[in-house]
Amino acid sequence: METKKALQFIIIFIIIYVVSNGLYQYILWLYTPTPDPITLYTSLILCKIFPEFNATPLLFDAAVLISKGQHKLVNINEGCNGMALVTTFLSFVIAFKSTLKNYLKFIPAAIVVIIIFNILRLYVLIEIKLNFISYFDIFHTYIFPAIIYFITFLLMVLWVKFIGRKPTEK
Repeated sequence: METKKALQFIIIFIIIYVVSNGLYQYILWLYTPTPDPITLYTSLILCKIFPEFNATPLLFDAAVLISKGQHKLVNINEGCNGMALVTTFLSFVIAFKSTLKNYLKFIPAAIVVIIIFNILRLYVLIEIKLNFISYFDIFHTYIFPAIIYFITFLLMVLWVKFIGRKPTEK
């Protein structure tokens, strides 16, 4: 019985993951060569929260340039907007069956948490680029991806252990 549930979880996870990533790839294709709306939105949120930065869409690079005054700092592209985390998270949570009420409470809150941590990640990366440029690549490539994936993993654990359970399972 447990093997059947595990196999069902894996199949549902894969289907949701492939479909959601396929939809996002389609959105990227629709907007090529300009930045997609999610990347644009992420960049604009960053600049709203931290008004010392400016966002300029790069119309033939599918990215958004973040600058401070006349200093061009970083390009934010589709890999920086947190969608990979959101699609992985959603696939996991939906595959782990629960009640509609649990989904409606937890999914929006968790996505907001992922977005907030992603915006903070972008901000700290920009500050590292401004002040400690020699550390930028290691933080961008290794440290911050590990941190933000760990936060997403903790949300998944929270879902499995406390929130996603059906009332009869507690």
